[in-house]
Amino acid sequence: MKPETHSRSTSEEPYLLGTDPDEGRRLETQHRLWREAAHDLWDRAGFGTGAHLLDLGCGPGFASLELAARVGPQGRVLAVDESPRFIAALVREAGRLGVEQLTARVERAQQLQLEPASLDGAFARWIFCFLRHPAPVIDQVVSGLRPGGRLVIWDYLNYRATTLQPRSPVFDRVLAAVKESWKPTGGDLDVGARLPGLVVESGCRLVDLVPLVKFIRPGTGFWDWPTQFFFGYVPRLVEAGLLTEEDRYAFETEWRARERDPGTFLSSPPMIGIIAEKT
Repeated sequence: MKPETHSRSTSEEPYLLGTDPDEGRRLETQHRLWREAAHDLWDRAGFGTGAHLLDLGCGPGFASLELAARVGPQGRVLAVDESPRFIAALVREAGRLGVEQLTARVERAQQLQLEPASLDGAFARWIFCFLRHPAPVIDQVVSGLRPGGRLVIWDYLNYRATTLQPRSPVFDRVLAAVKESWKPTGGDLDVGARLPGLVVESGCRLVDLVPLVKFIRPGTGFWDWPTQFFFGYVPRLVEAGLLTEEDRYAFETEWRARERDPGTFLSSPPMIGIIAEKT
């Protein structure tokens, strides 16, 4: 099956971080750096050749393409995202690569339509933190799994535990502003604490809970991950009135100074990887 697009309304609550080219590049960096952890979760879930999988909230589809390679021509991957720009980029790339086992669809998670018991597995990374009501979406995903199908979720657990060491007051103000910016859309950067219970309530048993956290040092590849996010998002926090221009200048100045400090490290946002099986 060749990649196709199917449009549904995406006018409400657009992706908080935007869909411009800069965000696309940030997402590419993010996926590349966390690729090994994603593959580990897929291995634990048993995603393999011939499987029919869902990638929910796929963005530009970096994980979708790797899942398609994993399942092979005998399998199928349905990639779903609310952004027409991201889905169009994925369709182009899948066409360029000749990946025929991938279908890409424009659809909001809250309006997800799946054929019951049609999937062997589903992957949802960094999507539930953006949703006001994650439980109905989890229920809908689980309804699409066959009995024994596996659900893999990856999301934030305790965002305010992120720390720049030695501690930085201006960085702590930036973190507080990031959390505040999530509130208008009803998102929750600590949603990972609730997700295992919601998954069980949806009719699954928990198979594994995997901690996902890193200590990130300047000069390493991983340092690009927080750098791209904060330097792209802090200006938006200023525009929203959650930080001042003085805060922005102080943050950027300190961050660049820390990049030259061999004793600096960032404790990344703690995240949780959930592997569950439909009973």
